[in-house]
This record gives sequence, C-alpha cells and structure tokens, in this order.
Amino acid sequence: MKTFIIAIATVGGLLGTPALAERAPVTMGQDARVRHVTFNPTDVIRIDTHLRVNTSIEFGPGERINQVLIGDSASYEVEVLSNRNTISIKPVEARAATNLTIFTNRRAVAFYLTEGRSRTQSFRVVVNFPDERPAGRQLAAGGRDTGYQFAGSGAIRPVRVWNDGRSTFFEFRPGVRPSIFGLNAQGYEITQNSQTQGAVVRVTGVRDAYTIRMGDDHICITRETGGFTTEAAAVAALRGREF
Repeated sequence: MKTFIIAIATVGGLLGTPALAERAPVTMGQDARVRHVTFNPTDVIRIDTHLRVNTSIEFGPGERINQVLIGDSASYEVEVLSNRNTISIKPVEARAATNLTIFTNRRAVAFYLTEGRSRTQSFRVVVNFPDERPAGRQLAAGGRDTGYQFAGSGAIRPVRVWNDGRSTFFEFRPGVRPSIFGLNAQGYEITQNSQTQGAVVRVTGVRDAYTIRMGDDHICITRETGGFTTEAAAVAALRGREF
C-alpha cells in the first residue's frame, strides 16, 4: 500500500468544543454501521469512532486526497488508501477527540473525531457531494437532474427520482404510497410538503438527501453529481410525468 504523509495541525482551542454547525452521518440502510453524510463547505462532519474498530471515510469519484491534517496524531491512526479517495481512521486512546481536515483536488473537508461517544460503531462513512450546478442554470438549460443514489431495497424503492431545480419528483410502483422525509444539515428527518398525482409524488424544493418510509421499511436517497441531463427525449419523458 502506498505510503502517504499525514501532517500534524496546530489546533489550539479547537479541541475543547465541537463546532456548532456539525453534520452527523446517517444510516444508509438496515445496518447502522454503514452511513453517509452530505458535504456542506461551512459545516464540520462529526465521526464517532470506537477502540479496536477501523472506520473508512470514502469520497466520491473524481475526488483525490492530496493532504491530511490531524490535530492529535498520537490518539488516532490515519492512513490514505492507494485509491486516494478513501481514508482509514482508528482511535488508539479512549475518549480521544480531535479535528481532521482532508484536502482533495477540489475542496477541503473538515471533520471532528470522537471516540466512544456513540453506541453505534461506524465501519464505513460515505461523503456525498451534491451537484454544484446552480438551480438557475439547470432551469435555463431546460434540463433535469436525475443524479440520485438509493440505499436499500424493497417495494417502496422509487422507480425514479428527479428534480427541475424547484421541486423533486418521486415515481413509485402502483399502489405504493410511502412517507417522504427530507434530511436537514444535522441529519434529522423533517416533514416535506408534497402532492400526489397517479404514481408520482412532487415534493417542494430540492434537498441533498431524503428518507422514504413505510412501516418498518425505509430507503435512503442522496443527490449525486453528474446526473444533470438536457437530452431532449429524456427531458420530455420526465416533463410528461410532472404536474
């Protein structure tokens, strides 16, 4: 495995109290040890770790890790994997807490690492990067954003999800009417304003992550980069489902 240099940051008072604008990863499916979080450049992502447990933090395609800064290198083992878009972290001291900043070829991502503060272990955390194309440009181009990733399976899994920059549309199988929740910056589910026509549900606004629930089943949906399309036939087909 390729060796990668980890720099030690001077953190001063940063270790006393986590930043107020924290994002906590949320479960991707049935197993809470596999989680995801949506990147916001003004927020800090909190990663709760456990002794003798390795946690991987995975970035999306096109992200290449260039440098890593950590406040307390004695309390955490940190290694960048050879693919250069995944980092491994493992605490070696109980109750350790420190900051971690990862610089990629596109951005800087800030983390706050803790040990033993959560009952649930985290084996894998996927960082999602929302489509950076402004909604106004999407509308001006007359296209649609279809770049959504699903975590989970079952009858409530949508047939397709897309947005027009103003509303998000969910198409389900006939007879399936689950509840749709948006995820806020802290990863909490919030109720959405919605309308239904046939098999399609229209939710007001565009969010980076949603949870669909019906009974004990749930599906996690995240918006990814690269899903914007202006292809005439595809756009026309989606417009025909909108209301």
